[in-house]
Amino acid sequence: MKCDLHVHSCLSPCADLTMVPNEIVKRSPEILSICDHNSGENVQSFLKVFEKNSKILIPGIEIQSVEDIHILGYFDNVEKLMKVSKIIYEHLPKIPYDPEKFGYQLKVDESDQFTSLEIAPLGFPTDLNIENVVEIILKHSGIPAYAHINRKFGILYQLGIFPDLDVHIAEVTSEDEYHIAKKKNLIPISSSDAHYLNQIGEMYSIIEDEVKNAKEFLSFLINGKVKTIWDF
Repeated sequence: MKCDLHVHSCLSPCADLTMVPNEIVKRSPEILSICDHNSGENVQSFLKVFEKNSKILIPGIEIQSVEDIHILGYFDNVEKLMKVSKIIYEHLPKIPYDPEKFGYQLKVDESDQFTSLEIAPLGFPTDLNIENVVEIILKHSGIPAYAHINRKFGILYQLGIFPDLDVHIAEVTSEDEYHIAKKKNLIPISSSDAHYLNQIGEMYSIIEDEVKNAKEFLSFLINGKVKTIWDF
């Protein structure tokens, strides 16, 4: 089974407005995670569409720390994700949001209809440090992962090191990054970080076991059974 564990919806200010449930599910592999910037507000609509299409959606989020580091959080149900999302909103800067300047952030329903414009500045860093972010994810039974480790907003790009945190998964985008993660005893995953429809599945991970739901998948993930394209 292929899985793309980092895809943005039209709620992320940097994503295309065509990133809506029924368009994404058409192009999705068997397993996909929606990880919008600092919010989980669109995930419920995507979950309904993925269930109708017999595909598995992993509720996710991409949180930006005060150090400008992106941390992915994966959850086995939407309720846990939304509790984290609510906390993250409280730590976003209180500034006026101009969608023409920073990008439109649109909430969507399962019929791909836009329901509202999000005015919280989702593309800005929270006031939480990376330790705080990881702690919040773990407290809500989520799995934290370092996003695109050696690209802008990645842990190595920003800090140059992997800090001593309870994070065991690293998203890698090259064979060099794959070997860096393995050397540090991190579980590497490869994902597209898609912001446009044609990017979905450009990079993916593979799980050889058959998976029935998000909870089972995350159990496999934390036990190292999800492989990157460089494992084969």
